[in-house]
Amino acid sequence: MKFGEIEDRIRRKMEQRCIDPAAVNQFLNMLRQLYDGHSGYVALDSVSTPDPGLLLDAQADLKDLPQLERRGEDLLHRVAVIKLNGGRSTTMGTNVPKGILAAKNGRSYLQIIIGQVQSIRNKWQVEVPLVLMNSFFTHDPTMEVVNRYDIPVLTFIQNQVPRLVEDSLAPLEMGTDEDWVPPGHGDVYQSLRTTGLLSRLRERGCRWAFISNLDNLAACLEPWIVGLLDRDNIDFLLEVTDRTAADRKGGTLVVRDGRLDLLEIAQVAPAERDAFMDIDRFRVFNTNNVWVNLDALDRVLREGSLNLPIIQNHKTIDSIRVVQLETAMGAAIGSFARSRGLRVGRERFFPTKKVSDLFVLQSDVCILDSMDRLQRNPLRPASLPFVPKVHFGEDFVGSPQKLNERFEDPASVSLVLASSLEVRGPAYFERDVRIEGEVRINAPAGKGCLVPRGSILRDCYYP
Repeated sequence: MKFGEIEDRIRRKMEQRCIDPAAVNQFLNMLRQLYDGHSGYVALDSVSTPDPGLLLDAQADLKDLPQLERRGEDLLHRVAVIKLNGGRSTTMGTNVPKGILAAKNGRSYLQIIIGQVQSIRNKWQVEVPLVLMNSFFTHDPTMEVVNRYDIPVLTFIQNQVPRLVEDSLAPLEMGTDEDWVPPGHGDVYQSLRTTGLLSRLRERGCRWAFISNLDNLAACLEPWIVGLLDRDNIDFLLEVTDRTAADRKGGTLVVRDGRLDLLEIAQVAPAERDAFMDIDRFRVFNTNNVWVNLDALDRVLREGSLNLPIIQNHKTIDSIRVVQLETAMGAAIGSFARSRGLRVGRERFFPTKKVSDLFVLQSDVCILDSMDRLQRNPLRPASLPFVPKVHFGEDFVGSPQKLNERFEDPASVSLVLASSLEVRGPAYFERDVRIEGEVRINAPAGKGCLVPRGSILRDCYYP
């Protein structure tokens, strides 16, 4: 099939779905780049690591945090909090919106985030807008939760784009919603504009937006960062944190052509990916916590100068190999002249992508404080990392529902003194089990093992 025919089919398909013309044209432009064989690869010898002038350090460089905090508190009414709520919990083995899953203390992600924003409003007596970017998958279940609360929540539905058959790049034609997919969180900027919400936020006096993933409950509105944005006239700020071996595939901050840029592993040629994952060379990675000046964002969108590299996400849908064209939110940093990176600690980065992450979140490793902010448990020794390494084999647990099949009470398992936990095979945990140090459990297939109530497992291989 010729490209022109594919392009016409996709345009008609998107127009029949009543998708905004600007989003249609943006997607077709991405498709042309892919069809022309544009690899998008960035040579590592063309980038360098940022110097302290471009990569600020919250722990070492900023000596006047109290003054910045006071400055930011006076400006909280100029900030909107935007949460990316478009994802289903597919990496957890289920297909429901992640926001409605029980996250901690029996409360969902959405309930906790609403509590965080309500606490900000109560403490500082300011009207901070809470905005949710939903997808067509998550909107209706989200509104069922949101409508139970008095706090006003603004919502908008991000764009949707066709899945493409991998070998032809023709649109998938199953005749169901499986033909469609949200185009990654980089779509937040265009969707803010096309839904009119960007204009509404600016009209109500919002100067900045703090945007983060819904499943990172550690990403809370921080007054001193608002003060930093104002003092240094920063248009785009990307929070990064120190890379570890577990994060070596995550996007890193680099300087390219004299500007800060976010480099993802998908943008690196396969031959250079080992070098990309060198955590001594590229020392920070993207938390996806973004602060953006809304006036600057409006200007960049009107000028058409927002440049977001294409990310190809390959999947199999009903035995058909497809490719999803996506963009990353943090990659917008290269489109703003007054941009900075901000190195923060792990206390602002607690994503929950897998069932094991959800298990750690529900444990006593972290707590919710009086403002519903996620905090390190003060009983966890400083010598231990912010969270322990937890790995569950697929033969142990593969979905949130299975947690309740493998644990009498998952939240009662203490990890506050744990450095790592690995579980494989048909093990079952009764309640009030304590994990300390490094623990590995490998239950024999067909036999299984029981971890009795009140057990203390310390630096051991069990059974």
